[in-house]
Amino acid sequence: MSTNIRVIKRSGKLEEFNTEKLLRSLKLARTPDPEIVIKELALNGSVSSAEIFDRVQLVMLNRVVEDLRWHDAARNYLLWSVYKQVWDKDVVRRVNDGELSLADAYREGFRAWFRTGLELRIWDSEMSAWYAQHIDELASYIDPGRDLLLTYNGVRTLMSRYLLKRLDGTFFEAPQYMWMRTAMGVAYAELKYGGDPITWARRFYDLMSQLRFIPNSPTLYNAMTRLGQLSACFVVPVDDCLSRESDTNRDDTECGFGIMDALRLAALIFQSGGGVGYNFGKLRPEGDIVRSTTGIASGPLSFMRLFDTLVDTIKQGGKRRGAQMGMLFWWHPDVEKFITSKSGESRDTALQNFNISVAIDDYFMRKVLNGEDIYLINPRECPCLYKTWGEEFARCYESCVERIREGRVRIWRKVNARELWGKIVKSAWDSGDPGLWNRDLANLVNNEKLPGEVINATNPCSEESLYDFESCNLGSINLVRYVRGDGFDWDSLARDVMLAVRFLDDVIDVNKLPHEMLRKRVLETRRVGLGVNGFSDALIALGLRYDSPQALAFADTLASFVSHMAVRSSIELARERGAYPAYKHSDWADGVLPWTKHRERLEEFSAKIDQGAVNDYLGTLKTGYADPRIKALSEEATAVLRGYRALDPELSVDVSTVGVRNGSIMSIAPEGSRSLIAGVNSSIEPLFAIAYIRNLSIGRLIEYNYTALKLLLATKTLDEGTRRFVEEYGVLPRNHPLVNLLRTAHEIHWRWHVYMQVTWARWNDSGVSKTINMPSETPVEDVEEAYRLAWLLGAFGITVYRDRSKSVQVIYTGIKTEPKPTVEVKEVTVEAKPKTTYTSLTNLKDKLVRIKGDSGGSIEEEMREELGETDDPYCKTGACG
Repeated sequence: MSTNIRVIKRSGKLEEFNTEKLLRSLKLARTPDPEIVIKELALNGSVSSAEIFDRVQLVMLNRVVEDLRWHDAARNYLLWSVYKQVWDKDVVRRVNDGELSLADAYREGFRAWFRTGLELRIWDSEMSAWYAQHIDELASYIDPGRDLLLTYNGVRTLMSRYLLKRLDGTFFEAPQYMWMRTAMGVAYAELKYGGDPITWARRFYDLMSQLRFIPNSPTLYNAMTRLGQLSACFVVPVDDCLSRESDTNRDDTECGFGIMDALRLAALIFQSGGGVGYNFGKLRPEGDIVRSTTGIASGPLSFMRLFDTLVDTIKQGGKRRGAQMGMLFWWHPDVEKFITSKSGESRDTALQNFNISVAIDDYFMRKVLNGEDIYLINPRECPCLYKTWGEEFARCYESCVERIREGRVRIWRKVNARELWGKIVKSAWDSGDPGLWNRDLANLVNNEKLPGEVINATNPCSEESLYDFESCNLGSINLVRYVRGDGFDWDSLARDVMLAVRFLDDVIDVNKLPHEMLRKRVLETRRVGLGVNGFSDALIALGLRYDSPQALAFADTLASFVSHMAVRSSIELARERGAYPAYKHSDWADGVLPWTKHRERLEEFSAKIDQGAVNDYLGTLKTGYADPRIKALSEEATAVLRGYRALDPELSVDVSTVGVRNGSIMSIAPEGSRSLIAGVNSSIEPLFAIAYIRNLSIGRLIEYNYTALKLLLATKTLDEGTRRFVEEYGVLPRNHPLVNLLRTAHEIHWRWHVYMQVTWARWNDSGVSKTINMPSETPVEDVEEAYRLAWLLGAFGITVYRDRSKSVQVIYTGIKTEPKPTVEVKEVTVEAKPKTTYTSLTNLKDKLVRIKGDSGGSIEEEMREELGETDDPYCKTGACG
């Protein structure tokens, strides 16, 4: 069948549009009704093949809300477009005509994939030489059916950043090749210990390709490649000098790694796909004397702007914007400028490539609670301030204050601690920055304990509290994969946790880090960061409301289980390979488990400050565990731990006798790309919204949360009225039967957000990254109370984000100028007040730009910015996971 429509091919050649050819492609993608797609394309005149491809996807995606088969068809259509590039159109035609099975095409293509990587000199030469003799064996193990486990967004995310390309920009890597490449690259470490990489590559491949575990992005980018840098996050020190190589600094004992040294290393890390955290608190304040020139110091903020500019220039791995964390101690003379650096008129312009946090401690918080005055002190004059923590820090600080009072140290500023705290809270309410990070808790719970060193900073999203030059390999277990009806498969989770820890430990041995100091430190501590995602999906599958005592108790059970099994895995690796080199200095060697220190702090420190708040939290947990269903799940988990000898008494004995392979083991990251690939909600977060605007390169559309949409369609509760309401407000109407189960982030009171964060922190030894989302009408007093409660109950850090506190944000949910209905929450009632004057999603839908390049600007003017195709609403930096 021919038409008068002309198609402009990618080569520039013109040919007549062939309807039958497109119909074959739509049938191959299992489109519910191909004729509808052809009809709604509304083609005329000359149109590019790329535009037809885009329009087909949008037609399908706009029908997903009616039938999830349209989602699957859109995903399949996208997958086949990858296959055409990877294998060529003739292979796809043969599959379509039944001459060749998809499995055979996939496996034959794997051999070609390996050859292409060799020809392009992408592979690590040593690894590729070893694996060359095993390619046929590995090809036979690839399961192309696992591509269908991916969602449409999962495929788009892989295409956007992860699948390898030829020099002409076409893909030569299909999704299952990526999983196998990652498995091969990491499993190669097994040779070092006398193991068989093929056996472990197959096991790692199963773990990842079935979406039960997803490692951090640099591992997926770079495994088995010549670049080979696999870590997600780093902490780089910034000492108070320009460079240790400078003639004026070589004899300066405080100049171990100067500002320009840090800047150069950060550039290399961004280039390889990692993110960087820094504490700028060693730098002398603005206005201090520069000894080498007798000039005036410009202060930490001026150098932060330099680092901020760097990220604008270098993308992470050439694939995404770099992520940075900038920290400053509460006692630094420039801390007030730091606190307000991203607030007020600067909220949308200053330090946009930085998350920022104030490094606090228990000493400061006691001063805040008592309303006492504090001195801001020049780090140059009291370097012991950044070299100590806890009681030793308190003695150092008091000694410095005494010297100030005696006139031996310059007075920079004397302020009231409560007033400084108020500025932190007000700025966080105003713009989402700064967050807080409790340096005392991080150093207390951390079991590594390097002699003479202090943890002073975190990675960009604060899930990893790291020593200078430490990096971390992250990975997340997909919790919803273990839900079995009304129960939970603890046995499978236990096995997968052990396999995931082994994977992350292997990453350390094959990792190619861009600096000798990084390599030395990483091998010294062997830190890994096992986390989770799909938590809210698991709750929904089990019928548990996020903001409930039952969900909190289930989270406690899960966090405890994963942590206990992760430590058991690290013990068994130590038995097999030896403990990490710095083990003898650690708390592990004394049989201490990290979570016991967290519990003791809550009972012995926090309870003395506010027994009522501690009792409220512990009482909520107790209420959750009293539910027979949660009690049964907890007892099942305990029985499995007992079978692995992974209860506290056995672990305590074994960590002190056998040792552990990894200095730190647990980390709850904010996910970002990983959750999109897995097709689940981010990390331990609730649903962000039921519907929102997503900005794809093919056009903008209203997108429903996939987990929510599946349930709404399965229960036949997405009638026209509900759909209209959801697209107006982004949430379900209050009389909807699923309104409690599908509660979104802004419907959940901030206290439940804090409770959930500290529950996961109870079992963690590195950090928990979570956003405490608040509606736009939240008063500043709520931010203050959330910050105080998080510190009191033992959160490593806290970040709040009040909706619309920035004029540009990652995502806007449904908006209407009328008040939303009141939504009841346990113990509090949250009134959904007017959301200012933004266009509703329903009205916006009529204005959506269907094809890129035809914008007219109205979308940007009314919505400012929408969720990008590889953005996660919980990832503020745009570079999480």
